Amino acid sequence: MKCKWSMLVAAIAASPAFAQPSQLPTATPSVPLISMMDSPGTPPVIFPVPADAGADPLSGNHNHVHFINWMSNVFENIDPRAVTAIYPIFGSAWVKNSAPIPDSDFQVYGPTLTIALSDRFAMGVNQGGYAVAHFDRDPAKRDRLFQLDPEGRFRDVETSGKREGWLNIGGFFQYTLIDDVENQFLLTGGMRWIAPCGSNDIFQGHGPFELAPYLTVGKEFGKFHVLATTGYQFPAGPGNDDIQVYYANVHLDRECFGWLYPLVEVNTSWLAKSVDVGLPTRRGFIDFGNFEAEGNIVTLAVGANAVLVPEHLEIGAVYSKVLASQHNFDVNSLLVKMTLRY
Repeated sequence: MKCKWSMLVAAIAASPAFAQPSQLPTATPSVPLISMMDSPGTPPVIFPVPADAGADPLSGNHNHVHFINWMSNVFENIDPRAVTAIYPIFGSAWVKNSAPIPDSDFQVYGPTLTIALSDRFAMGVNQGGYAVAHFDRDPAKRDRLFQLDPEGRFRDVETSGKREGWLNIGGFFQYTLIDDVENQFLLTGGMRWIAPCGSNDIFQGHGPFELAPYLTVGKEFGKFHVLATTGYQFPAGPGNDDIQVYYANVHLDRECFGWLYPLVEVNTSWLAKSVDVGLPTRRGFIDFGNFEAEGNIVTLAVGANAVLVPEHLEIGAVYSKVLASQHNFDVNSLLVKMTLRY
């Protein structure tokens, strides 16, 4: 199974400036920076998209203004649009496992970042941050864990239930293959990468460099929006692990009142190659983005996203729970995510 932790403005009316007709006989009407809502339920437009937005590569793609981004599983789920944005994230998860892996809870802090280099090409960092973990000291689980750990890497769990450190770094680059504005459809292909450079204190920094080619699509159906992605993650460098994973995730939301988006997401992963139970000890039993064992996992995420400033500021939250897994691996998590888009 593979589990990736996956980890939410008020408007002021502008008054037109006074001018002397004799001094500005040819002046064109000014466009207010802030305009109030035209109808109930429609949020105010504070930063209207400029007519020449295409001249600024960082502006990215503004042809799908009613789309929102994914909320859960930020490692795998990437916005199919080329945008420039930063996403501050807080995530918390509670894990229950069968022996030898101890029950635990995690808190993750950190932003992800996307930079649009054109209206079709984007790159970013979507994995990393700082994590704090607490592990229980169940003797039965601890004893079995020690038997699989001859180097003693996990023995300090016995005396200290808290660990913290930096997570592995990962990112992506992608290109929009189809941008059908009339039918509000997007198809994007990209490549993710994961570098094992995190802290050993939080069981990161093990295993080889990894790559994951992927496809992601977006489609609008009236007030509904569907996002879907699929990819294949595999080792691309020297290391002890040879773990290969397929994943396929889907997102559905509905626009309500012009600014609120209730949503549901389903995330699935399949381990393509079985591994011996001792193999994960070389990489880390508790590893954000690198927990490996036989089987597959399906999670459900339910939440909502609020668009506070169209195209620029959003905040949302999702609660996730495992629907199906092997070996009694059970996860409940909460992710709060803010979007600050250029």
